[in-house]
Amino acid sequence: MKEVVQAAYQKRIASLLVAVNHQHWGGFDPQTNTVQLHEQKQAGDEDLLDFAAVHTILNGGTVYAVEPERVPAESSVAAVLPY
Repeated sequence: MKEVVQAAYQKRIASLLVAVNHQHWGGFDPQTNTVQLHEQKQAGDEDLLDFAAVHTILNGGTVYAVEPERVPAESSVAAVLPY
């Protein structure tokens, strides 16, 4: 999840698959390029799957919301990077 969030923010994702009805809570600090993940939602958290999806779209990538079983490696997110 950390790598996907960073890549989305850095305009490096061409396509993103996101499992519907899943959340990953935490935050991203663009100044230090760090991602904080939390098991449960904490004050100030955001859904990092939504964060990655929004940044992928804003940066010209494509986002696919799919059933969880369609995401590779039994994960809730998968990214295709152009390089």
